[in-house]
Amino acid sequence: MNSDNELLKNKVAAYRIIVVQVVITAIIALLLFMTKGKVHAYSALLGGVASFGPNSFFARCAFRYSAATSPSLVMKWFMVGEAGKLLMTAVIFGLSITSVKPLEMPAMFLTFLFLMVINMTGLAILNGRQ
Repeated sequence: MNSDNELLKNKVAAYRIIVVQVVITAIIALLLFMTKGKVHAYSALLGGVASFGPNSFFARCAFRYSAATSPSLVMKWFMVGEAGKLLMTAVIFGLSITSVKPLEMPAMFLTFLFLMVINMTGLAILNGRQ
């Protein structure tokens, strides 16, 4: 039962970090829209989607099974989640760069990088609490 509680706490924490990333993306896009215009704003949104979209997929896969149920299934879905996350990130960036014109690449990449820092910071805070 303790393992199930730990899994639930980690799952909730992962999704909280994703919600924080969505909110920060919206705030960045809104601020850029008000100061720089719509191209900067939707470019930042694309950078945010390239971060929290794949992270959501990974979290869904990683928390699909409990280690108490089947450690091999946990490992399999963890690897599927990580591979899917990398592929989704590459596809989102590739499609954004080739299909969206005009595109403000610094706004897109800086939003993405900022959200990666938020992700790492959130994980470090969670590890410190455990």
